Amino acid sequence: MITEIIDLNAPQQLSVINDAKCEVDIHGRGTGKSYIIGWEINQIVRTMPRSVNSITGRTFGQIYTRTLPSTLKFLEKLGYEKDKDFKIGGKPPKSWIEPYEKITKYENFISFSNGTGFLMLSQERIGSARGPNLDREIVDEAITLNKPRYDEEVSPANRGNEEYFGFRSPKRIKQHHGFRYVSSMPYTMEQMWLLEYGNYYKDEAGIQIFDIWNRIVKLQLQLVEAFKANDKRLFKDIWNETVRLKKKIAPFVSKDGVLFTLANAFDNIQNLGMSYIVREYDKQNLLTFMVEILNWIIDQIEDCYYSLDSQVHIYYNAYNDDYIRGIAENSNWDANQLEEENCMFDLDCDPGKALEIVPDWGSKMALFSIAQERNYNFVTRIIEPTDCTINEFFVKTDTPGVMIDDLVDKVCRYYSKHPTKRITYFRDRYGDSRQPNAKNSRTYNEQAIDRFIWQGWIVDTRVHRGMEPPQHDKYLLWMNILKGKDKRYPKFIINGRKCKFTLISMNNTKVIDKEGRFEKDKSSERKKSILPEEATHFGDAVDKRIWTKYGTLLQLNQSTFVSPRL
Repeated sequence: MITEIIDLNAPQQLSVINDAKCEVDIHGRGTGKSYIIGWEINQIVRTMPRSVNSITGRTFGQIYTRTLPSTLKFLEKLGYEKDKDFKIGGKPPKSWIEPYEKITKYENFISFSNGTGFLMLSQERIGSARGPNLDREIVDEAITLNKPRYDEEVSPANRGNEEYFGFRSPKRIKQHHGFRYVSSMPYTMEQMWLLEYGNYYKDEAGIQIFDIWNRIVKLQLQLVEAFKANDKRLFKDIWNETVRLKKKIAPFVSKDGVLFTLANAFDNIQNLGMSYIVREYDKQNLLTFMVEILNWIIDQIEDCYYSLDSQVHIYYNAYNDDYIRGIAENSNWDANQLEEENCMFDLDCDPGKALEIVPDWGSKMALFSIAQERNYNFVTRIIEPTDCTINEFFVKTDTPGVMIDDLVDKVCRYYSKHPTKRITYFRDRYGDSRQPNAKNSRTYNEQAIDRFIWQGWIVDTRVHRGMEPPQHDKYLLWMNILKGKDKRYPKFIINGRKCKFTLISMNNTKVIDKEGRFEKDKSSERKKSILPEEATHFGDAVDKRIWTKYGTLLQLNQSTFVSPRL
């Protein structure tokens, strides 16, 4: 029994009405993705009783903290009661019906009283995602998947039970042996396979869906600005143009039974209100707003300043699954406790070491990049010295004093349970010279350091040579580090889940040749017409720390030239 009225927004209505066998939903924040997973589970329970289905994530921690909390809350809205209608982990009551497939381990299994089951699968260890015959696949935050491993282990298991739900059944279920992928927008090359599901718009109907979508997003950015300026006529004209363009990319199911959809906060405006979108526009930096809220499709540039390889430098499997599992079991899978993420959830944060923090004080935003040195490579899973960028925090610079306090407080709240209350703070020369517009005020760096000390942290400072790291030498240093062939240079990796905007920044920073020397193309910082306005700031922060720590290696090893193309 549904306990409250649930209104469907446009993307949700499309999903229900089309009822496709397979669906790929690339939706931004505020579009109701939790509804989609919850409704999917509800439909499977009702249409395929006694089926076994998969909920796959990169790690169990991702499923526990990202997928389950919002899904459980939505199931409660539909009238499902935990431990009465379904049970998470542990063997269900004997009175409940069993699935057609024999289940021997219930540790990561969600059982429903009518025999329907959902097997939570993790890609953390090779082979751990292998399970019984499946009837349908669900993946939340599909951008984090190791796609080749998923295709090898999970997809082949989507078979069997044709006599109950498939072509041998008197009542065939269209969704049987289908899948649903729900995700935010891809931002690295290895994630772009998700967008390939939308190619049928062009192949079958000649619709350039991705180009039109980004045109819509640019117009929606103008909508926000027109709303803030109270220009009603301009707002109406732009709104009508977005409606016209959306009709050009009206979703339809492909010949192969796939429905691909794009959506952002404007598609849920009847529930969010324009005030939510404006508030996020004012609160977030432009990069975050465009990607997270408006679901902008990011194009990867050629001749990138950083030669990042997703198979060598990026990892997603750093959840502390044992700790998170303990919280889940001790709280009986309480959704609110699972959503309260802190540093104890992070396997790549060494509790016995100081945090390495470097700021970047921009004209529109300020950020901290967080790192640590570890003796373990989370990408290759080899015990070896590795430099890890583990987190990022940022705020807009509306009010300088408050901005600094808010940024420091964000870090202190997240790392409040970090036992080693010590920080290695990498001062940048810009932050040492820049002051808020107040007489006799302290510099940005001084205020940040004072705030950390006031919060109980011991702060050690380091500073790089010169006002800013030299672009040419810094480029050569990065090339030597990222190639990974010279043992004299450190291994470098990034947490792809926590440092999303650092990766976007680094992957979209172009290298230019200026009079025989390599430089970073920072023109994006001055152009409002392109995304992102703050394109290079996240990469700049990482640069400062890497140059301060390892810049001397370049001179010691006499590296003079590295080709910009690898």
